[in-house]
Amino acid sequence: MQNVDITVVGAGSAGLTLALLLAPLGLSIVVLEHGNAPHSDNINHQRVSALNPASMRLLSHTGAWPAIAATAQSYSRMQVWDADSFANIEFDAANERLEQLGWICDNEQIRVALYRQLQQHKNVRLEFNCSINSLVQSERDVLININQQQLLLSRLLVGADGVNSLVRSSMQLPLTHWDYEQQAIVATITTQLPHNKTARQVFLPTGPLALLPLPDSQQCSIVWSCNPERAAELLAMPAEQFNQALTAASNSVLGVLQLHTQPKAFGLKMRYASSWLRGRVVLVADAAHSIHPLAGQGMNLGLMDVAALAELITQAVEDGNDFSETRLLRRYERWRKAEAQTLIVAMEAFKRGFSNKQPMFKLVRAVGMSSINQAPWFKSKIIAAALGNSGDLPKLAQPETKVTRRG
Repeated sequence: MQNVDITVVGAGSAGLTLALLLAPLGLSIVVLEHGNAPHSDNINHQRVSALNPASMRLLSHTGAWPAIAATAQSYSRMQVWDADSFANIEFDAANERLEQLGWICDNEQIRVALYRQLQQHKNVRLEFNCSINSLVQSERDVLININQQQLLLSRLLVGADGVNSLVRSSMQLPLTHWDYEQQAIVATITTQLPHNKTARQVFLPTGPLALLPLPDSQQCSIVWSCNPERAAELLAMPAEQFNQALTAASNSVLGVLQLHTQPKAFGLKMRYASSWLRGRVVLVADAAHSIHPLAGQGMNLGLMDVAALAELITQAVEDGNDFSETRLLRRYERWRKAEAQTLIVAMEAFKRGFSNKQPMFKLVRAVGMSSINQAPWFKSKIIAAALGNSGDLPKLAQPETKVTRRG
C-alpha cells in the first residue's frame, strides 16, 4: 500500500493543471488516467478550445503556455450574428486596448505541454491506462484500489475525470442534467478567404455554427450545433454537399468552405452536480459541470475551478493547516458553484433566446443585439467577463493589478 497526499483522477487539461499547480508544495501527488499518455502525434486541431486571457495567465504560471501558444492561433476580433434577423455584434481587441481576445488551442497540445512540465517534478507520479476498481472513504483517508492489485491511501482525492465521472458516481454525488437536444459537429475546414484572426459565430434556426481560426490563415475549426435530425442529415452527406451546406450556413463570410478532415459529432448535455464533495473527495471541471459550447467557455470554467482549489490548498499548506479538511473544500465549492451556475443560466438563456422563431421575439432579439453593439461601455463589460478580466477570479488568473490573497 502506498500513502500519498493527493490523488487526481483524470489526466485531462484540468487534472494535469491541478497537479502542476500543487507540485511546488512538495506534496506527494498521483495522477490516475484510464487512457493513454498525451502524445504529440495526436495534435491535429480536430478538438479545440478557446482559451481566454485568464486561462493564459494561469497556464503561463505553470510554465506550459509557451508550448501551447506555439501551435495555437490568437484571435483579435469576434463577429456574432443571427441568420434569421439583422441582429449582430462585434468585438475588437483594439477597442479594449488588448492585443488579442483569446487563443484557439488544440486540446491535445494543452495536455502534452502540461504533461512535459509535470515530468520535471519527482513528487508527482502519473499512471496511464489505469483502471480504478473501488473507492472507499474513511474519516481520514480515501482508499483507492487500482489495476486489481495496487492500493493507494490518499488524504485527498480530486475527481477531474470528465462528464462521465467515475469519482462522482462512486461517491453517489447527485447530478442534475438535461439534454440540449443537439449534436455538435466538429471538423477542420479550408476557407477560400483568410480568417484574419477573427472568431465567428452565426445563430441558425437549428443551432449555432462557430468558425474558429487556426494557425493556417485559410483553415478554421468548426463547431456546428444542431438538432439530431439535422446532424444526421449533414453527416450522411457526401463531402461536396456538406461543403455547400456549410458555405450557405456561414453566409459565405469566408467564401467557399471545404472539409479538411472528416466531420464527427457528439451529443450536448448540461450536467451539474448539486454537491461537489463528500468527505475528502471533491470534484472539479467537467466532473462537476458541463455547459453548451456556444460561448466557448467550458475549458476556461474548468481551469478556473482547479486554480481556485489549488489556491486554497496552497494557502492551507503555507499556513500549516489541513488542506483536506471539509471547511476548506466547502469554501472552494461555494466559490466555484456561483460561477458555474451563472454561466449555466446564461448559456441556457442564449440557447433558448436564439432558438425562438416567433417574429416578435426575433425583432426584440435583433434590436437588443444591435443596441448592445452600439453601446461601447456595455460591450466592454461583456467582453471583460468573457475574457476573465472581471469577476471573482483565482489570484493566478487575475490581471496583475487585481491580484489579491483570498482570506
